[in-house]
Amino acid sequence: MVDAPAPAVEYLETADFEWTERAFALLERNAIVITPHFVDGIISIVISGSCPRCSHETVERFVDTVITGVDVKRGPADGGDPGDVLEVDVTCRCGVPHDHAPENVAGCGVSFRIALEDS
Repeated sequence: MVDAPAPAVEYLETADFEWTERAFALLERNAIVITPHFVDGIISIVISGSCPRCSHETVERFVDTVITGVDVKRGPADGGDPGDVLEVDVTCRCGVPHDHAPENVAGCGVSFRIALEDS
C-alpha cells in the first residue's frame, strides 16, 4: 500500500512552540534524524526528516561557523545533571510549493527548535 501524499498546507510564517513539540515527537520516532559530521576539524550537523507542519521531507545544514554562533546553555532548566545543550532553530526547506508563499521561498514557513545534548 502506498502512503497518501501529505495534505497541502498554505504557507504560514510561524515559530509557535507547538511545532517544536511536534518536532520532538518526530525525533522520538526517528522521523527527524540528526547527523553530525566531522571533517578536517570542522563540525557540521545535518537535521533531516519530516517537517512537523507540512510533513514534507526537509533538510537543514549547520556548519561550524553557524554552530559557534548559537547560544549554548549549561545544564537543563529542571536542575538535572549539568551538560552542554546546543539549541538550533530549523526552518522548513522542503522545496514543495505552498500556496501564498513569498517568491523564491522553499518551504511551508514553519520554524522550530531542536535541542542537542552533548553526550
